[in-house]
Amino acid sequence: MAEHKKELEKMTKPVIDTLRSYQDLPPDKALTALAIEDKKRQFAAAEKYLEEVLQSALDIVCFESK
Repeated sequence: MAEHKKELEKMTKPVIDTLRSYQDLPPDKALTALAIEDKKRQFAAAEKYLEEVLQSALDIVCFESK
């Protein structure tokens, strides 16, 4: 589980760094919209990965308790 946590942190760090950089968004609305959509996709991928890891952990716990 700790390994999965590290992997998740590794995946989310670039997203967090980019979110912080939104203070420096380009003045062009189209480029800004593209950047935001890209980050939304990255966030969704990280969220899906977290759900899979948690489900896997739950499956292991349930299997071991049987």
